[in-house]
Amino acid sequence: MARPLPIALLSPLLALAHLPAAYAQQANDTTAAQQNQQETLVVTSDRLTDVLPQSYRAQRSSLASGHPVSFLEEARTVETVTAQVMRDHNINSLSEAMTMVAGVTEGNNMGGTEDGFIKRGFGSNSDGSTLIDGIRQPRGTFSMATVERVEVLKGPASLFQGQQDPGGVINLVTKRPEYEWQREISAEASSFGGGNASVDVTGPLDDTGLAFRFIIHHEDEDSFRAFGSDRRTIVAPSLRWEGSDSRAQISYEYRDYDLDLDRGTVMIDGEPANISRKQRLDESWSRVFGHDEAVTAWWEQDINNDWSTRLTYGWNRRQYSDGQPRVIRVNEETGALTRRADANYGFDRRVQYTAWDTSGSTTLAGMRHDLTIGVDHERQRDYLAEVYRGTAVTNQNIYDISYGGLTLDSDSLNLSLSQRLDEINSTGVYLNDRWHFNDRWTLGLGARYTHYEQFGGRGQDFVTDTDISDVIFLPSISLLHRLTPETSVYASYSEAFVPNGADSDTGQMLEPEHSKGSEIGVKHLWNDQFSLAVALFDIRKENVAVSDNGVTRTVGEAGSQGVELTVSGQLTDQLSLLGAYAYTDTEVLKDTEGAQGNRLTNAARHTASLYLAHDLTTAPELGNWRLGGGVRYVGEREGDADNNFQLDAYTVADAFIGWDTPWLGDNLHLQLNAKNLFDTTYYPSSGGSTRVVVGDPLEVSLQASVRF
Repeated sequence: MARPLPIALLSPLLALAHLPAAYAQQANDTTAAQQNQQETLVVTSDRLTDVLPQSYRAQRSSLASGHPVSFLEEARTVETVTAQVMRDHNINSLSEAMTMVAGVTEGNNMGGTEDGFIKRGFGSNSDGSTLIDGIRQPRGTFSMATVERVEVLKGPASLFQGQQDPGGVINLVTKRPEYEWQREISAEASSFGGGNASVDVTGPLDDTGLAFRFIIHHEDEDSFRAFGSDRRTIVAPSLRWEGSDSRAQISYEYRDYDLDLDRGTVMIDGEPANISRKQRLDESWSRVFGHDEAVTAWWEQDINNDWSTRLTYGWNRRQYSDGQPRVIRVNEETGALTRRADANYGFDRRVQYTAWDTSGSTTLAGMRHDLTIGVDHERQRDYLAEVYRGTAVTNQNIYDISYGGLTLDSDSLNLSLSQRLDEINSTGVYLNDRWHFNDRWTLGLGARYTHYEQFGGRGQDFVTDTDISDVIFLPSISLLHRLTPETSVYASYSEAFVPNGADSDTGQMLEPEHSKGSEIGVKHLWNDQFSLAVALFDIRKENVAVSDNGVTRTVGEAGSQGVELTVSGQLTDQLSLLGAYAYTDTEVLKDTEGAQGNRLTNAARHTASLYLAHDLTTAPELGNWRLGGGVRYVGEREGDADNNFQLDAYTVADAFIGWDTPWLGDNLHLQLNAKNLFDTTYYPSSGGSTRVVVGDPLEVSLQASVRF
């Protein structure tokens, strides 16, 4: 059984409260300014103050409490991958952004076509944990072309986000229209072949009070493997309006894509097959193609100086199809490969979301209450029209493979698996109160009441697999104490739930997942730009869905506990730092199929990273230079639910150098990035013994952008 972590681990960090008097006075002044800002900006649509320009840390976030809360006042772990971090390290995808977050590892990613992450030991590509501007997204891959920053709320997060996995939620905060003209043209070339290009224009529309933004992005990049490429085009217009006491915004995003579906390599005798990491075991037609659409709109009205109300609407739709030569098994003695030609045509995944909430502050009995109360409704609909399952053939060998030996047969349509439908309709009421006893003690009380209905089935002669409804009550509570103006300690408890659908192949009904988590931590702010956070956590989850080689089932109960440490911000005016360490201990606590005592798949016990960036000011007449890099370490992970094999630990290094110069009167930025600097061979995640992801080798990219 997993053992509780000693609270004494925090005791050395509490010494941070005893600082030199001069330093403490400086911190007092900084914190007082932040508190004044928080009091006057209880609810606002202005997100520019959340992260200062060129910063490696966020000052505040709304993700955990429903309204902006400063770093020291938030009794939860919220980490932010800022715009400057993404720019320095050339982060183009959500999977790259998550390498910067403590305790997050890659999960089964559907051959690189669906983002899936393990957060504090839990998560999958279908857990619904990815949000854009607070609205849940259908499963898929996410580009950073329209994203300003990425926020990660750790632990159970159902209070505002509804049905969620207990590992946490990932929120992509998009770039908004601005009232000052900004124009940027950028392009990038990769050593893999191909690259991307973007145009981003924003500014006011005369004297209408409106501002617009228009982003168009196209990428076409080759794979480092034997064949394959990813192509994606994004068009994203948006409008914003600001009045004296009201604000509104509407945005639309269209994504068209044709992506490589690469299941990676196979395991032989507990190790990745001894073949070239460039070699593929499928065919060139293994791809996912389709398009996504998303509409987001919100309107916010000030009621008075202390209260405001907000109406939010979101609609997302993903329509796509896929085809893949699926590896069924491999003969470990001879290398003989058994494959099957599979396809899924006519996926239609939709999420429709509406929320209305009111936030503000009031004083009762001399104590301030920061309140958020609201109601939301969400409808998720997943439909698949046609499922093709070919006949398994053994006509290849991993040590001497020749491509072209497997094709899709249109006669392999499986009528019993086709016309698959899964719908979830949920309505929730939520309340959150941050109760300030005085300037040192804050009690957080939250609750969510959710009613949901789930219906699902499949087949040309439709067979119902799921038809249930239930009422869920999810509490949350926290207590925060300001030891000093620059140090706070806290404890929190919260619950979450996720309705499971039926297994995609067998149709077996999977029971809903219920989870609860607790966290204690300490946060310290040295100055306005450098912070430290340490958190101890413990999570318990029932009916955990696990999947190996495409077959999904649930285990009775699993647990996760550990410690996370992050430091971020400016060490000096020229030196930025982002560092993290996480220890995550997972265990199957109850199971009827022999997995009790096992560790959870893809959950590394140890992860760590350290990134630095430095501005050079030796020759200003030659422009501004910025260079940096860092390393990340991911420890050993279990490759399947039965713990039959492990993925080895790995360390990857990155580096960059950038140059800004005002050539031709414009702001020209050139940057050279090297990812996996030492060309390490590694395997970041597994979906089973026949689905082991191969990590990218050394990639060198050159970027150029002009702002005017």
